[in-house]
Amino acid sequence: MPLLMLIVFIVPLNFLYPLKARAQFFQGVGLTLGGNLSNQRWQLDSIHYNKNQSYKFGGHVGLFVEYMRHDYMRMITELQYFQEGSNSKISRNTVSTNYFCFNNFFKLRQELYDVTPYFLIGPKLKYLYTENGVSGFKPIHLSMYAGVGFEFLYHRPWLYILEIGYDHDIDRALSQTAFQITNKTICIKAGIKFQIEKKVKGCRSAGL
Repeated sequence: MPLLMLIVFIVPLNFLYPLKARAQFFQGVGLTLGGNLSNQRWQLDSIHYNKNQSYKFGGHVGLFVEYMRHDYMRMITELQYFQEGSNSKISRNTVSTNYFCFNNFFKLRQELYDVTPYFLIGPKLKYLYTENGVSGFKPIHLSMYAGVGFEFLYHRPWLYILEIGYDHDIDRALSQTAFQITNKTICIKAGIKFQIEKKVKGCRSAGL
């Protein structure tokens, strides 16, 4: 686990150093919030059970910074509060896990006239804040997130965000001798971003 934490923290730094050296660093800061539709895969070896549980609703809120000056590629680092869990088919209890997350996403984007569609993907380092319904979840584990979304450019420098994504554990959130749990969550989010720097297009063609 220390090696995984090191990877999550060191990889973004490889992008930061050359960007800072070229004075091309921050592109925006923002806030996102939304809802989670979470489920868990339970594996109980003692009874040969390996099934999804029932879905549970939760939420999330995050603060992020966007960087890397490129027309089509960006990086996002985010601090996030994230709720997951499920409704158990075995115990009939609601299982809740609440995390603080450190997220690092690679973003592909295409800026159009008044909207920017994008795709992003990357790892999330999750620190367990509270657990209910089942005990023994790992204090720290990794998941992978992928999402698609739109930024609406009508009110620059304030950009509005709509996004849908999927979060799936890389390593199990709970791993005991005969009992394992894997989280997986569908996320819908809205947000707002303040665009720190806007590249002006069309100056040469206009003769300016």
